[in-house]
Amino acid sequence: MMHIQRDARGDIIGLLQRPLTEPEAASGQWLPADPADPAVAIFARRLAEAADHNPLALTDAELARVTEDLIDVLIDRAVIQFTDLPVAAQNKLLQRRQTRARLANRLDLLGSDDII
Repeated sequence: MMHIQRDARGDIIGLLQRPLTEPEAASGQWLPADPADPAVAIFARRLAEAADHNPLALTDAELARVTEDLIDVLIDRAVIQFTDLPVAAQNKLLQRRQTRARLANRLDLLGSDDII
């Protein structure tokens, strides 16, 4: 399902092509969107064009994962505590962990290794 976020003028300022997390749904800021809506198509095209013109955008997702792994290592080694991070960072990390856990459960199509 696709969701959009609009500004005070009604212009689209955000687009999600995945299910909302609980905090996102509770915020009330994301609205269901029709992929056939021309405004949605225009916004998505602009995002794609911007990513094509920004070489750093191609590595942003990969670097985000590296950063998450680094934070996990620092916490595991007791260099920092999770609560040392700002609340907003804690929330983002928790959201991503929950999303990864849900995705991992969906991908476990065969279940346990008990099948012969």
